[in-house]
Amino acid sequence: MERKKVLFVCTYHGARSRIAEEFTKQIAPGRIEAYSSCFDPWKIGPLPIDVMREAGISVPAESPKTIFKLYNEGEIFDYVICLCHMVSKEQCPLFKFSIDRLYAKMAKTISWSIPDFRSLSGTEEEKKVNARKIRDKIKSAVISFLAQIGIDAKTV
Repeated sequence: MERKKVLFVCTYHGARSRIAEEFTKQIAPGRIEAYSSCFDPWKIGPLPIDVMREAGISVPAESPKTIFKLYNEGEIFDYVICLCHMVSKEQCPLFKFSIDRLYAKMAKTISWSIPDFRSLSGTEEEKKVNARKIRDKIKSAVISFLAQIGIDAKTV
């Protein structure tokens, strides 16, 4: 049986999508192919990298490929999951429209409303506490998604 392919996409530098990719690889190793992408490639900030390191998972600082690069390379996915936060200042409607235009005919598109790490404010410790909440929300969403498509989650 061919493994399903999932693409996680977020605006900006790809931290949320990279985290979702890494959790998927950890939770369902070898049972689903996971990829991440972004719209605005740049370095992923230290905060998401640090909170993932706390969870025992290494996340590279390099942004994943852009959604357009993957599309132009002919990549096809079974699921495309958009991680933009509906209530933030992100351009979520335009972002989701672009995802649907590129992939909706080829993949099941899903939306998760996940806050961006760049939106965090307060002291460094307050930012870290809230970054852990974002990380944990992504992990829970990944586990739920995998269960919905019939993949039992490995405990991570």
